[in-house]
Amino acid sequence: MQISHTKTARAKLATLLILAASFGAIQGCVSDSVVAQCDPVLETPAATSAAISASLDSIKNKYKLNAIILGVEQDGKPLYRTALGVSTNGTPATTEMHFRVGGVGWQLLSTVLLRMVEQDPTRLALTDRVSKWYPDYPKADLATVRMLAASSTGFGDYILPPFEQDLTANPLRVWTADDLIARSVPPYQQPQNFDPGKGWHYSHTDFVMLGAVLEKVSGKKYAVLLQELILDPLGLRDTRFQLDAQPQLPVLHTLQEGDFQDSTYWNPSFVSWAALTMNICDLGKWNRAFGTGSLLSPAMRAEIVSPVNVGLGGNTAKGYFGLGTLVYPPWIVQRAAYWGMHTTAAYDPTTGISLAVTISLSPASPPDINPSNEIIAEISKLLTPDHPVPK
Repeated sequence: MQISHTKTARAKLATLLILAASFGAIQGCVSDSVVAQCDPVLETPAATSAAISASLDSIKNKYKLNAIILGVEQDGKPLYRTALGVSTNGTPATTEMHFRVGGVGWQLLSTVLLRMVEQDPTRLALTDRVSKWYPDYPKADLATVRMLAASSTGFGDYILPPFEQDLTANPLRVWTADDLIARSVPPYQQPQNFDPGKGWHYSHTDFVMLGAVLEKVSGKKYAVLLQELILDPLGLRDTRFQLDAQPQLPVLHTLQEGDFQDSTYWNPSFVSWAALTMNICDLGKWNRAFGTGSLLSPAMRAEIVSPVNVGLGGNTAKGYFGLGTLVYPPWIVQRAAYWGMHTTAAYDPTTGISLAVTISLSPASPPDINPSNEIIAEISKLLTPDHPVPK
């Protein structure tokens, strides 16, 4: 089960995009005034380091990648961390660089939801009907808040060719949640894939609507909820919710698939609450926190991995969508790919192993690939050979 959304920029706006990329190249050379330091890697068996290094070199050469940034931890202790290749010509990739994490944002969104439910179930419950906040949305009276987090409402995904055309015509546009939800119904598209709870189909609309519901319930902006309920408690200082065209610095540059224009400074607001950037250390910390459910009660952590989608839309006991995440028992996994960004994170509760990686493409990279998946699969074969992460 892989979630990937590739966008192809239009030639008619080449001048605009070149200007945006040029601005990005200038900004990308500037470091933050304060760069948080990762915990050092103290001890890793030489054979393990050599095997991981050889695997990374092989995949980097196989897919002609510009860069790979990888972090491996166990029980919160770093085992291996590296950055290979270049961000831009003449600028080596480093482990301090920030990058988009896309679908990992749904894990944070689901955690905010569950923390709010824990705090006051009279104000927000997983069984609440979506029509409470969106009374006019088709079949919202049959959909629950939990279905939004599980992507099982049947609501149509707004990311279809007409939307992609508008997006690529102006990649600097700011999209609001209302903008995106409006694109999931006529006249843009048919609003339903199936009746709520009767199937499964990955839909960005579900997650956009969920974040909007959380804002309506709390009376707070999502950025504030995220800061209060996740970033501050976990001390994630290198995680940023970004609805503008200026990511955290230093930044790993990305080249979008197809035409390989520099997409680093395009506006990611079209993925709404998933418009997050991190560095590899924060991604590792988050990966472990989510995998262990450290911010949640045992009951709420169980909701994350509950197999309620098994049997629906291709979900099986060996691989299914939980709440905001993929589950390949025992692994808890999330994958992301858009505008040349490919990031994968995986956590194994049985061993405490955390794997996190991001890659950037080069103009020589083959089309329609997500090498970050292969990297995680190969590293897991080395560390947990009896139950590696499926590709």
